[in-house]
Amino acid sequence: MIGFSQTNNDKGQRVAVFKNGTGFFFNPMSLKAEKDGEQKGKFIIKSLPQALFGTFWFYTNGKPISSLKSYESEESTESKKSTSLPEMLYGNVGQTVELTLKGNTENQTEIVGKIQDVNLQTGMIFLETTKPKVGFMAISMNEIKSISFTKKPNIDYSPTEKQRIIEVEIDNASSQENVEMAYLQRGIGWLPSYLVHLKDDKKAQIVLRAELVNDAEDIKDATLSLVVGVPNFKYDKLVSPFVSNQSLESFLNQLNGSGNNLYRRQQGAMSNMITTQSMNYESMDMDVVGGGGNTDEIETQSQEDLFFYTRKGVSLPKGGRALYSLFNEEVDYKHIYEVELPQNNGYNVVYKQENEQKNDVYHSLELKNTTGFPWTTGTAMVTQPRKTKEGTVSTTAEPQVLSQDMLKYTAKTSKTMLRLTVAPDIMVKDNEQETDRETDIKKKKIVYDLVTATATIEVKNYKDKEINLKVSRTIIGEMLKTDSDWETKKRPNYYAINPVNDVTWELKLAKGESKTITYSYQFYVRK
Repeated sequence: MIGFSQTNNDKGQRVAVFKNGTGFFFNPMSLKAEKDGEQKGKFIIKSLPQALFGTFWFYTNGKPISSLKSYESEESTESKKSTSLPEMLYGNVGQTVELTLKGNTENQTEIVGKIQDVNLQTGMIFLETTKPKVGFMAISMNEIKSISFTKKPNIDYSPTEKQRIIEVEIDNASSQENVEMAYLQRGIGWLPSYLVHLKDDKKAQIVLRAELVNDAEDIKDATLSLVVGVPNFKYDKLVSPFVSNQSLESFLNQLNGSGNNLYRRQQGAMSNMITTQSMNYESMDMDVVGGGGNTDEIETQSQEDLFFYTRKGVSLPKGGRALYSLFNEEVDYKHIYEVELPQNNGYNVVYKQENEQKNDVYHSLELKNTTGFPWTTGTAMVTQPRKTKEGTVSTTAEPQVLSQDMLKYTAKTSKTMLRLTVAPDIMVKDNEQETDRETDIKKKKIVYDLVTATATIEVKNYKDKEINLKVSRTIIGEMLKTDSDWETKKRPNYYAINPVNDVTWELKLAKGESKTITYSYQFYVRK
């Protein structure tokens, strides 16, 4: 048996769209057999999708598929408007026409005949003539001066072209059978964008909108699912040879490379955060569960590591674009000022004292996801109510745009940071120096020095209000002590003698307040 013996034609077309430019289609169709197919159980499908390798499957209503073939055949293409005389003549095969050839005088007899065939490639026209004599004639389009039709001509034509078709043979088939094609193909994807409106100092309205781009095929009254998550389709760059004219040798060359070079290129492409996910591991608290979305047309569902926003009754032709609102929710937020200090130099034998350096401080928003949905990576525009000259909030004016940045993937009930702008009125300086060194320490036959470094961070708030400041740094080595509370998280650092730490200090600074943080750490350097 080829394919599966169950189908869901009653559900209509279903499409699952991923952000990486692929979509999985479930297309139900009713096939009618040709005259000879009624006995043989053979059915022809003339529209082939660009299905990707290993994803093309057939389903039937309980009847096994005994044979599934694809091959080239001369088939009529879709009807289109004529844009030239040969195309118009092609669309009027069987009609009687009167031709005047170039160079003819008024006394010469017109050629009258019925169009038998038109070769669009060569421009040759074949007529069964009645004037000037009965017979058959082949005339080049270049010889014709004018053409007259005896009745109103068709302005559309449907040329025949070689195209690949599918022949399906179903056991015990009737003259009409319901089947479903399922396949993954490229050319369709969705792009998320957020609007974060700061209603006041604590509450924000967050709206997620999906921009659907369909360059794959027509979508008609479909159940559309927009997928949050990164699917693992290893061969999503290879079109199945079953639906293409690619040679076997060419396909095998691509396939042999897909496990290494191609796979690495795919992995490199995954660094595009909009089309995949950029994870946010900020404070994965799991203490609050929010409610569902308030968009009636959108349903949500979670399966394994993927999340689906589903909308029914979607129609969008190939080449079409659409915008859909997925949710509109109120969340808590707070203003955070954050700075990331440069990583320490933990590999040199001679540890050099660094000069004091200033660091950019960013004004950011800390948003907590209480919406009940994961937030997929996407662009985020931040707005706030516009104020009047008197400083009061205007209820009629359009909102004021503050910034646009990237909102990273945020799991339900966790937090994320969204940058607004650089804050020049907050000063952060850091400095460090070597304060101790133990030499010639042997570990696994390798000789090291153990360096102790002492560092300072100076901060000052020049704003006219209290702020929350978050200072972060990645440090190679063992953390020793600090005179201010810190949070340290060790990362795996396999095959290395020094651990890697993500270190964070969170401070409250009053208007005009200054603070200095002093801390120390140790690390091994190879001699």
